[in-house]
Amino acid sequence: MKSKLTIFSITAILFLFLGYSCSSDDYLSDREIQQMIDNSLNGQWKVVFITVKASDWEWVSNPAKNYKGYYAATADLPELTENIFDEGLVAAYYLPDNFNKSSLPYVQTFDYEFEEGGITYDGTYTEHISCDYTLDNPSFVTFIIEASDRERFDESLEDRDFQIVLIW
Repeated sequence: MKSKLTIFSITAILFLFLGYSCSSDDYLSDREIQQMIDNSLNGQWKVVFITVKASDWEWVSNPAKNYKGYYAATADLPELTENIFDEGLVAAYYLPDNFNKSSLPYVQTFDYEFEEGGITYDGTYTEHISCDYTLDNPSFVTFIIEASDRERFDESLEDRDFQIVLIW
């Protein structure tokens, strides 16, 4: 009788241990996994294309702080709501042509050469394109072009295409 009680006790303890270690607290249930998949598929997004014309770029400088400057252009972005701003994702891309898309900030280095007063100047500079989002009514995005030498280059300004992706 004692050996039957011992075998029963050991078996009961083993089942309790196995049952507890495989409890649903440690793993996601099939229902929880399906709910996560459904929620991710129900997410929403919007793609906004913005073209900044060469004439829309404005020079911004601050001589009082010995800062030469940068170019900025602002575009309305009414699709940017408080909910997206606080809980969602906003991603910006520069579209240099129909076949390429680069996320911002975009950095490119250029070589230059010019002659002035009989002296030839050559070198390199790096152009940085970035953006800032402002929650307002309506919200807006400010695109920024800054050269590494922080000099003006009005004659080289051109139309620029951007893509903003909002996900919530």
